[in-house]
Amino acid sequence: MNNYTQQSAIAVTIGMPVYNVEIFIRRSILSVLNQSTELNIEIIVIDDCGTDHSMDIIKEYQSTHPKGKEIKIIKQPHNIGCWAARNRILEEAQGEYIFLLDSDDYISDDCIEKLYIEAKEHHAEAVYGSVRPVNDKGEPIDIGQSYLEQPYIVFHHQNELAQFANNRLHPTFRDYIWNTLIRKDFIDRHHLRFKKALFCDDMMFSADMTPLVTDAVLIPDITYYYVIRDNSLSSYQHRQTIKLEEIKESFRVYSYLKDKCSELKDKEYFEARCTKGMILMFYAVCGALKNRKRIKPNLKNIIIKEAIKHPLQLKEITKFKRYKYINLGFYIIGHLPALISVLLLKHFGRKKNYI
Repeated sequence: MNNYTQQSAIAVTIGMPVYNVEIFIRRSILSVLNQSTELNIEIIVIDDCGTDHSMDIIKEYQSTHPKGKEIKIIKQPHNIGCWAARNRILEEAQGEYIFLLDSDDYISDDCIEKLYIEAKEHHAEAVYGSVRPVNDKGEPIDIGQSYLEQPYIVFHHQNELAQFANNRLHPTFRDYIWNTLIRKDFIDRHHLRFKKALFCDDMMFSADMTPLVTDAVLIPDITYYYVIRDNSLSSYQHRQTIKLEEIKESFRVYSYLKDKCSELKDKEYFEARCTKGMILMFYAVCGALKNRKRIKPNLKNIIIKEAIKHPLQLKEITKFKRYKYINLGFYIIGHLPALISVLLLKHFGRKKNYI
């Protein structure tokens, strides 16, 4: 028996926001209840006031499963959103570590045990497992994101994780907050909370968190199964109409990610992080332009131009040693008349096959 199995304190809080996931929730909650570890775990389920039978299923397992007593249900006053549900988990959690799980995804039987062992061995503030994308049936699919499966790396120096995450323009690090075991006192010490957002609040949280992490571990073991849903809120391809407010929200989130680099000017990875922020916004703009005819009401050019504006001054960009011309290009596009700015974005988007 492992030396951590007899503790009375809660070792890990597993938090799940739940809203209208009836067809997924059995697999998700069972993956939590059937964890192989003997650690003392609490499961916080945030009832975000959905309209289906998701919570009935949770309550069924709460009363019938041998580990059902570990489930604590907290009901929101009304449907607020995933960002608020996640914050409620951070506030209510009693565990030494916190693990966030989306309630349409599921985890491996040994997920928590593997992450916790690494966390304790290396005194880690965060341990990141590898992710396998799957379809609704649980079949592996290739979404072209190889960085979801990562090598084994231990970080013990300030800025080391952030440097790894930004050592090149292509993604090297998963910036989604789920499938990460995070020490609660680290979250509390840095006053980390999720920003209000319709989607991608996890990416905003990670943008805040990653520069603060000193001790971290990445492991190659698949501990999380990320279910790709065609009808998800952030997926445009299967909808006839896309609301303009949704596009504007996307631009707002990605503006946060690109503007964050202004706080990192003293970091070695600053120039790469700044460039990646601009490229992410370029992806978002290209997605909007590709689907522009379906956006209602119409997406105006000035909104696109404002979205692509560079967060830095020209004199700051000219001092770049890396990626100077990419950033100069974005800076110029963001300061041209809106129509010309959009025409250039469409041109480059088509060259990259994003449009």
